[in-house]
Amino acid sequence: MCYSALVKRWTDKNSGLPIMVRDQSDLYERASAEDPKKFPPLRERIYPGSYGPVAHHGSEGKLLSELMRYGAYPPHNIPNPKRYTTFNARRDNLTSPFWSVGFMKHHGFVVLEAFYEWVAVKDLLKAGVVTLSQVKAEFEKQAEERKARILAAGKKYKPTPTELKDPRLRQIVIEFKPDDGQLLLVPTIFSYSEEGEGFDGGRDVGFAMITDVPTPEIENAGHDRCPVILEKHEIEQWLDPRSMKAEDFLELLNNRKKPMFEHRLAEAA
Repeated sequence: MCYSALVKRWTDKNSGLPIMVRDQSDLYERASAEDPKKFPPLRERIYPGSYGPVAHHGSEGKLLSELMRYGAYPPHNIPNPKRYTTFNARRDNLTSPFWSVGFMKHHGFVVLEAFYEWVAVKDLLKAGVVTLSQVKAEFEKQAEERKARILAAGKKYKPTPTELKDPRLRQIVIEFKPDDGQLLLVPTIFSYSEEGEGFDGGRDVGFAMITDVPTPEIENAGHDRCPVILEKHEIEQWLDPRSMKAEDFLELLNNRKKPMFEHRLAEAA
């Protein structure tokens, strides 16, 4: 799954499409100041529960960019919805009832510069992606940064059990970027909360990125999923759920673009 991603703010240049940006920053910042846990400060790098810009066809049919939560809302009749992972939707599972509130109803896309995944250190070492000394140096840096934050808050520092583990038995975050530096157009589906839970007082909107099996270099690095990446003309098809049948959309996603990815160690947060 795509645990975190670097989402680009909208311009016609970075998407290749004429997009009208809905300015929601003031509304969001006020909501974030009142409840930063529910509405985390806006950042280019998003995580499940944070918000980022998603483009979709608005009520007038124009391409519109709006802030949405990274994590779609499941059908309202699903019991215990919080126990489900809703920020990624597998291509081979889109026709299931779980995704029925988004697939074939609400399609959008995001522009990514990079995405981030947790992988096992042993897999990275086996693939020759990094050296053990690089991994140790990254873990030491993270531990020192955590220690500094705790001491600055006037609290007592104590290493966590994870920090004390053999680094070869731990997991670490790596960043994946296309080796040609191109931005990635990633299809999404989105859905609405049942009640007025949004930062503007209305129903909140949440989205999920479509994922599929990884390219060889991602798999070799120890991860089993990858965002689906489409070309501009394919995104234009994806944006209109009424333009094709479900099986045609699945075929469109299956024939996706498969760039080569570079990867490096990255910050977990």
